[in-house]
Amino acid sequence: MNRFYLFFGLKLGYLLFSATEKLSRIIQSSSCCLQDILSSAESLMLYFERIRDDINFKSFYTKLRHASFTLIPKRYQSSSDSVEFSSYEEFYRQQYMKSLGIAVNMLQNRFTQKNFKLLCNAEKFILYAVNNSLDDSNDYFQSIMDFCYGDIDVEKLKVEALMIVDFYQSVIKTNQMNIKQITKISTICEIFNSCEVGKEMFKEYHKLIKLYLTIPVTTATAERTISTLNR
Repeated sequence: MNRFYLFFGLKLGYLLFSATEKLSRIIQSSSCCLQDILSSAESLMLYFERIRDDINFKSFYTKLRHASFTLIPKRYQSSSDSVEFSSYEEFYRQQYMKSLGIAVNMLQNRFTQKNFKLLCNAEKFILYAVNNSLDDSNDYFQSIMDFCYGDIDVEKLKVEALMIVDFYQSVIKTNQMNIKQITKISTICEIFNSCEVGKEMFKEYHKLIKLYLTIPVTTATAERTISTLNR
């Protein structure tokens, strides 16, 4: 394999993976929420789409040409059939565009699944309920029914949703926790663990949290959080 082709592949791989590594680190973080992950994934897709044009390719290719001291191959044999290109640059342009296109498609397939919308709605409900009193007309309950039909008694959950904000405020005050607003699922789990009776008082809400944690973006975050909940 020609050395420039290898050099090109390494640099293109670095371009892709140095960006995707940032998303990977966010996903693995124990402090992130689903909305943060989806926002980061969307930003990464927009970045790849933005640099997937002739101007950015030309800049990328020119820098590699200047950094390389070897000749560029006339053709690249990718199968039993020889693929001809009008120029060396056109061959590498095709590799550049194709690689970025594959990366965008894989991200879209991973982060636009139906489950993610349901998870987002469940996450919003879980966080909203501990900060606000919900009445039974709230649209969140329909999302919960869609998310875990048959697993949650929604009527009981509606009753719990009227009181759970008061329970959390009481626990925060009793334990002198410096919390003004709950913004993380992990905080909800910690407060539940500090007052075990809450798991009995709000069984459906507690069950919803556990169901939410069993369908993670990646198992790492959910495993850490659900372990905390089970202590």
